[in-house]
Amino acid sequence: MFDNIRADYQRYVDTHREEPAWLATLRSLLTYGFLATVVYRFGRWTRGIRPRWLSYPFKLVYALASTVIDILFGINFSTNAEIGPGLYIGHFGGIFLHGNMGRQCSVGQGVTIGYKGAGKSNGVPHIGDGVYVGAGAVVIGDIKIGNRVVIGANTTVVKDVPDGYRVVGAASRMAPQEAPPDPASDA
Repeated sequence: MFDNIRADYQRYVDTHREEPAWLATLRSLLTYGFLATVVYRFGRWTRGIRPRWLSYPFKLVYALASTVIDILFGINFSTNAEIGPGLYIGHFGGIFLHGNMGRQCSVGQGVTIGYKGAGKSNGVPHIGDGVYVGAGAVVIGDIKIGNRVVIGANTTVVKDVPDGYRVVGAASRMAPQEAPPDPASDA
């Protein structure tokens, strides 16, 4: 847990290189993305406590802390997600991370990574190392995103992406639907 937190912290410090060391440290420790990641790492750690009954007080602390993070920062992690060290959350709010991510990944605001939904649990994405997920992007379903992939803002990804690719744009497809009832005929 602490090695992962140290790697996460370093990503935030690196963004404040031009500032004095004390200020970079303070800003990094108080950044909402870092705080949310620390709470997630603590939640993952509680899953490994044995005997199980000993984990209950820690899980209660995690449940309270993650609720506060959800409400204050709008960042939601699943402790089922396996997220590698060096996660960087660059912006505030609307972030749902329920998929597996590799090392040194970056996430913008309004990002959703998780189940496709549609009434069934069909698996979560597996995201490689060094992936950037832009603002408003949606990565859903049981798919594999390769290493060093850039997912552009407002992009919806529902298919596998090979290493080193850039994915941009929201693919849309139109299909005819049944004609809606005529509201005038109700009278």
